[in-house]
Amino acid sequence: MVMIKKSGKQEIKSLSLYIPVETVVKEITELGFTEIASATVITDAKFWIKKVFKKNQEYISVSDEIGDADYLRDPIVTICGNQKTVKALKKME
Repeated sequence: MVMIKKSGKQEIKSLSLYIPVETVVKEITELGFTEIASATVITDAKFWIKKVFKKNQEYISVSDEIGDADYLRDPIVTICGNQKTVKALKKME
């Protein structure tokens, strides 16, 4: 987990959450974020579904590895937002 301070009050934070991606997306939308983009990405010989959410000047990216149904995956959430948003999603860890 890496945290980088940006100018102003925003932070960049990456979290690996061990809960279903649907739960993560539900929490993000309950925080008032709207999905603005979605794509399938191939990296390191793996397929990922990547979704980007926005609220004002804050962004959240959710990457979910597409794999076999028996394979336990953990969505990776990258936040560029204020401390309140980071804390709200960090509680899900």
